[in-house]
Amino acid sequence: MLTNFHFLRPWWFLALIPAIILYLYYHKRSPKTNNNWAEYCDPHLLPHLISDYREEKSSWLAHILLSAWLVAVLALCGPTWSQYAENIYQKNVARIIALDVSPSMNSADIPPSRLERAKYKVLDLLKQLKEGQTGLVVFSGSPFVVSPLTNDTNTIASMVPVLDSSIVPVDGSDIAKALKKSAQLLSQSGFSRGQIILVTDTRPTPEDEREAAKLAANGYTINVLAIGTAQGGPVSNASGGFATDKNGNVVFSKLDSHELQALATKGNGNFIAFSNDDSDVDAILNSINNNVLEDGKPTAQMETKSLWKDEGHWLIWLLLILVVIIARKGWLEKIS
Repeated sequence: MLTNFHFLRPWWFLALIPAIILYLYYHKRSPKTNNNWAEYCDPHLLPHLISDYREEKSSWLAHILLSAWLVAVLALCGPTWSQYAENIYQKNVARIIALDVSPSMNSADIPPSRLERAKYKVLDLLKQLKEGQTGLVVFSGSPFVVSPLTNDTNTIASMVPVLDSSIVPVDGSDIAKALKKSAQLLSQSGFSRGQIILVTDTRPTPEDEREAAKLAANGYTINVLAIGTAQGGPVSNASGGFATDKNGNVVFSKLDSHELQALATKGNGNFIAFSNDDSDVDAILNSINNNVLEDGKPTAQMETKSLWKDEGHWLIWLLLILVVIIARKGWLEKIS
């Protein structure tokens, strides 16, 4: 038991700091007990002879008050040493985030770059996804699986900051292949339907639209988060300069919202434009949360998890006894 003993909420120990300060203050202003008058006078006369005299009961009550504070803090910290099994129901839904990491995503029309801001959006999205399973795919000329479907979005989030254009060393930006890979991950995990969240700045091709329509017909919904501006910006390269074409001209990338909106429509999903606030993330969440039905019934799966049992409630009885002692009429005045 002792090997498993720990506190569920150890940050509550910070509440001991004011108690320690008050305790030290109280003792600092308390008179010394070695008063010479006490050797010659009856105890009941001392309060009349010494102006700042305190009965020992006052000190005793102060210790009880401090003990009550300590017991309350220990209860709030949640002491635990045993576990119990609990059935938890989660929505049986799945989604794949397909993040474009092609060179055009290094454009700085959305500072510091499209890719960096896209990663922030992915992180914000992962924080909000509480139920179901999530996977992550990155792509340029070919797709790469960063994480298969999992309930642990924190693990996926830990990998997002290191993603950059060098992770997929294939030129281009093939949306169709990214969609196929995303649908493949969903299908391999037993999901006959699911959500694909496409985060990109790439102008889709007719092949991309055909693939989106095909997946939509098979039960997969494609939502598009468009990253970039219509004004566009120069594309940065790995050396810190700007990418150039074969004629030496700086490559300029502009966002084609119209084509991406058409892709989302083909994929039976929604088109969401990048925003500086959380409205784009909220729109994605609303879209994927509306797609949780299969055959007209909500789908859910039951999981059994081991949870630590909070034993702090046992300390409440001790705390109540101490509070009753402290709250007796006139006793609190003796502490002050």
